[in-house]
Amino acid sequence: MNGFGKIVARLAALAALAAGGGGCDWMKKKDPPGLKTEAQRQAELERRIRRACASEATYDGLKELTFDEATRIRNRDPRELDALATASLVRMEEPVVKSRDERLNVTVCSGRFILELPPGAVNAFDGQRRLVADVEYAAQEAADGSGLVYQMDGAEPIIYRLATVGGLRPGYAQAAPPPAPAPLPMPDPEIPAAAPPPARPPVAAPVPPPPRPRPEAPSKAEPAPRPARIAASPSFNCARARSRSERMVCSSPGLAASDRRMSSQFYAALAGSDARTRGALRSSRDRFLARRERCSSEACVARAYEQRMAEIRDIASGR
Repeated sequence: MNGFGKIVARLAALAALAAGGGGCDWMKKKDPPGLKTEAQRQAELERRIRRACASEATYDGLKELTFDEATRIRNRDPRELDALATASLVRMEEPVVKSRDERLNVTVCSGRFILELPPGAVNAFDGQRRLVADVEYAAQEAADGSGLVYQMDGAEPIIYRLATVGGLRPGYAQAAPPPAPAPLPMPDPEIPAAAPPPARPPVAAPVPPPPRPRPEAPSKAEPAPRPARIAASPSFNCARARSRSERMVCSSPGLAASDRRMSSQFYAALAGSDARTRGALRSSRDRFLARRERCSSEACVARAYEQRMAEIRDIASGR
């Protein structure tokens, strides 16, 4: 067989392999190893959204946030409210996803926040068994991955009711709390890109526009604005930032990340501490805020956060 005949025979053999299916696999496009399918990515997104909007961990975090703010406003011995918090339950009716920011890992939700009071405390609340408010809340992963950091708007009626309550009778915390309701199903979220932004997102970080160039200065000398700074989202609502240090935190992604990390650490320490340690954590917070406010630079604020996180660790460990 001449050279041409050998080539024809080889081509015929390849055609026979292809017809039998043996030669097709090598032609198929292979997915890179470890690449998630679209279905896997969608399932993971749904798990993150459910964890942020309708999980027991989120409800516990919102309860801790509510009672901590009420204790701050009350400005007296926090042990009554700490005991009430332990004996109360939180549930959320009709939790709805309002928006999702994948880049910042922020989920904004809304729902009816219900604080179920223990039977022994109802006399102090004029016979009410529960406190209710329509709220909007945001959950964002802490910068160090230690958990979610929460913000909530609309819970003021509950917070101020807790802050001003009186006549709590001793022993109410030992009463059995009402049974926890069955978990509510989450509505199917239609996100991420198509979801309209919330009318009042609690994670927004308004930043003043860059200064206009002076007439005598060439426009090219004006520094370009940094979009990343607009995306900064600390643990507090930047729309309500008033002090110098709060404005610095809201305009710096690095400081905002430090604030989220510190907030996550603080609330985790509160949740796992006894009454004495919780009191020490809260009283030390005022000293930290005063120290942060004395700062005139971002570097100083960053050091204040590092010192605060070390302080929280020391207090929580009993040092």
